[in-house]
Amino acid sequence: MNKQSEMKKCALVILSFVVIIFLAIRFTIKDPRYELILSNYQLLLEAFFNTIALSLITLIGTLILGFVIFVMLRSKIAYLKYIAAVFSEIIMGTPLLVMIFLVVYPFGQLIGSDNKLILGVLAMILYNSPYVANAYESTAAVVTSEQYIVMDLYDFKWHEKYRYVIIPQIIRPFIPSLVNNLSSVIKGSALLNVISIPEITYMTTVISSKSYAFIEGYYVMWLMYLVVTIPLSLLAKIISKKFSQ
Repeated sequence: MNKQSEMKKCALVILSFVVIIFLAIRFTIKDPRYELILSNYQLLLEAFFNTIALSLITLIGTLILGFVIFVMLRSKIAYLKYIAAVFSEIIMGTPLLVMIFLVVYPFGQLIGSDNKLILGVLAMILYNSPYVANAYESTAAVVTSEQYIVMDLYDFKWHEKYRYVIIPQIIRPFIPSLVNNLSSVIKGSALLNVISIPEITYMTTVISSKSYAFIEGYYVMWLMYLVVTIPLSLLAKIISKKFSQ
């Protein structure tokens, strides 16, 4: 009964927020013209799936580079450890918007590339990797000091420690962080609009500019992000709760 009561309260709160959002979208604009935005649904759908695809590619790259940073930070070679530490501090102290400009323009010119799509994704990977490395470090706490002693006694090489002991144990507790990181990447991808990548923010801005329905465009943009990020947030909470049992 108590659980059912909690579910009813939760459903009531969700319904209340849905009503508030609906009222805001419908009545905060005089003579709303959402049809001017929604008539371009094909472009909006393309932008939606572009955002998902870019975010997934970014997530995969981030998982790889973040793991490299994580390993370097735990390395016994001081030089590698300091490289990873300084790199992480620089990246974490740099706003994502600045990172995108630095990678797409100065770095792009340095390597002779003007592919904004690839460079934009690279900027996202670089920006998110130190945060993922910290997530790896947090979940690695499940490996006890006794296990490290045993690994040293059996003379495990560094890659054997990760392959046979550390990685198998951190996968489960790392999954909620992974889902949350995907949500953050999707929201962060909105800044790729400054380099004209056809994702949600860029496309809705272009459509709004042509139709002069700016506020309507931002409401549509908001809902498109919520459609993705809210289920991901709920999924992360469910997974976290399940793994904590």
